[in-house]
Amino acid sequence: MSLVRLSATTHSFNHNQRYLALSFTQDATRLTVQAPANGNLAPPGYYMLFIVNANGVPSVAQFVRFPAP
Repeated sequence: MSLVRLSATTHSFNHNQRYLALSFTQDATRLTVQAPANGNLAPPGYYMLFIVNANGVPSVAQFVRFPAP
């Protein structure tokens, strides 16, 4: 599982983009994902959530939003 924050490009500089690998557990029918520990690791905003298979191939992203506190 991974999160990729959407980027913001200005003056040829791409800032805000961030990649976070997420811990998860799995049972027969469900994945449980551990969110980032705090807002310093994942500031508020929109992220793409991916499931990456054993071959390193990502799923189609689902958008998630972390709201401001």
